[in-house]
Amino acid sequence: MAVMVTMTMNMDEATYQGLHSQLLSMARSAGMLFHSGRVEGDGIAVVDFWPSEEAWQSFASGPMAEGMKATGIAPPDDVTVTPVLDADGA
Repeated sequence: MAVMVTMTMNMDEATYQGLHSQLLSMARSAGMLFHSGRVEGDGIAVVDFWPSEEAWQSFASGPMAEGMKATGIAPPDDVTVTPVLDADGA
């Protein structure tokens, strides 16, 4: 079942933009269906859609965790995974 993943990345916009380009291709390869990010307070609020919670968890514990660790960024502490009825692209 598809899931919506929401979180707040604890970083500024410039740092997000730098990581975004690196992680986006890996996330797509891992199955991510949709990604969006917006500035919210001192961080970046993210909404992703994934084909399954397992696909998300595999990416989050692998490439995403490694990328954030390499840049010294703490992982988000407000990740919410919500099952959705569908996640159709346009």
